[in-house]
Amino acid sequence: MIRSDQVEANSAGPTAGVGQDLLDVVDLSTLSEVAPGIFYTPHEFVLADDALIRFLKDKARNTPARRARLCAHPAPEADQHDMLIASHRDTYVAPHRHPKSESFLVIEGEADLLLFEADGRLARRITMGPAKSGLPMFYRMPAGRYHSLAIWSEVLVFVESTRGPFSRQDMDEAPWAPLATDADMGRAYIAALPLLEEAAKPYPTKE
Repeated sequence: MIRSDQVEANSAGPTAGVGQDLLDVVDLSTLSEVAPGIFYTPHEFVLADDALIRFLKDKARNTPARRARLCAHPAPEADQHDMLIASHRDTYVAPHRHPKSESFLVIEGEADLLLFEADGRLARRITMGPAKSGLPMFYRMPAGRYHSLAIWSEVLVFVESTRGPFSRQDMDEAPWAPLATDADMGRAYIAALPLLEEAAKPYPTKE
């Protein structure tokens, strides 16, 4: 964990010559919105606080997709993508898979991770939450696995990381589920999925 006094001390060492404003928490006024709810920062050193989370939650409530993110990486072409994301419960995350792995860490809220077989059958439903919730808080998704989210809290805040560069072709939407562009049908589809209460699983599921 980096404390503010450590940041100040380091600024006099190897980082000398770098503006102090770029070694502080992200200044919300400097964010660039490149698409609805998608923000980039000029900071190379990205330090986030609760003000940023509140900002993203507010934006998520007011964007068509009902989610907002800070891209901590400098550009879509970056080799590593790290994102702080706020998703409203109305967000429809279409079942999809990627040709590369991704990791996911819950900061705030609660959601079910949905894992699917290739034919569309729901294989696992795992309720996730932040560290002190007693629920699983982190996953690393292997390449090629269909997955989605069912968000229970008003807003879910999480960190997602994957390898870049970004390509729309890297998101393979499942042919047996509504497309991401059809949010109304998508939300109905997610709501109709079984709870799998009959399956024996080591992790708790939503009652």
